[in-house]
Amino acid sequence: MQIGGIGGISPASGLGQVAGSPTNPGADTGNGFGALLDSLSGASNEADSAIADIATGGEKDLHDVVMSVEMESLAFDLAVQIRNRLVEAYSEVFRMQV
Repeated sequence: MQIGGIGGISPASGLGQVAGSPTNPGADTGNGFGALLDSLSGASNEADSAIADIATGGEKDLHDVVMSVEMESLAFDLAVQIRNRLVEAYSEVFRMQV
C-alpha cells in the first residue's frame, strides 16, 4: 500500500523553498501558500465526500474514511502553523526600526 503526501503536498510545491534562496532564486512564497490552501480545500472536499458516501451506505471502507479525515486534519494543522509563522515574521519586520 502506497501512502501519499498530505493533501497532495510535495516538496516540489515550493513550500520548502525560501524566496531568493540559491536553490530557487525566483521562488514566491505567496504562491506556495496559495498552493497549500488549494490542497487543503481538496483534502476537505475529499473527506466530506468520503463521509457522505459512508453515511449513505456507499462502497467506501471505514478505514478510507478515517484516513481521509485524518489527512484533512493534518493538512489544516500544517496550514495553521505556516500562517502563524508568516504572521510572526510580518510582526518582526513591522517592529524593525529604520
